[in-house]
Amino acid sequence: MKKNIVISGVSSGLGKELAKKFISLDWNVIGLARNTEILESLSEELGDNFSFYAVDLQDEEGVLSAFDYIDTQLNHIDVIVNNAAVFTMKPFLECDFKDINSIVDTNLKGVMYSTLKAVEIMKKNNKSGRIINISSVAGIHGIENQAIYCASKFGLNGFAEALNQEIIKYNISISTIMPGGINTPLWNEDNPYPGGDTKQLLQCSDIVNTVEYISGLEPRIILKNLTIFPSNEWH
Repeated sequence: MKKNIVISGVSSGLGKELAKKFISLDWNVIGLARNTEILESLSEELGDNFSFYAVDLQDEEGVLSAFDYIDTQLNHIDVIVNNAAVFTMKPFLECDFKDINSIVDTNLKGVMYSTLKAVEIMKKNNKSGRIINISSVAGIHGIENQAIYCASKFGLNGFAEALNQEIIKYNISISTIMPGGINTPLWNEDNPYPGGDTKQLLQCSDIVNTVEYISGLEPRIILKNLTIFPSNEWH
């Protein structure tokens, strides 16, 4: 039986590279993202093992519909990668309520929505399962001009720490990866990389290989937290 993986934020960057990797491993991949047009293009590129559901993780009803679809299509989930995130780098006093809601609702509440439904499916249909959260070094210490983002990632890490203890009895576990700067479209003129030299950034493949490794572990092994960052940073 083929293994099944759900990946959020699949339309670009790390999420897209994760989809490509697991397709190459002959897994069934369901990608979640907001842009239907990009998802359709990605489906044509990746082939029959890729399916998708267009959803904004801030939308409660949308997430419910997405996981109803996943339950019908796949019947079981081996791994879910909570990768989708919103990032803005600017002083907190220049932010507004919209910034707070967008970041917290996607990075924290959206992950909690998805995880709740994924665990229900895993518990019902699986003998085991893995949740892999793509957090950030911003979840282990505060970073200037990233107060809301840090709050969302600190919350994500605390959520995983507590939930792991509840679901381990079902052979379901959470691994939290906390990367430093990754070479993705996240860094641009609006969000310049604080480290300066973007050539030193982590590559998507560094994180993809880590997710692949965790996904291949036996259920008796838990890799709880992993911090990984480029050599021009220190966390």
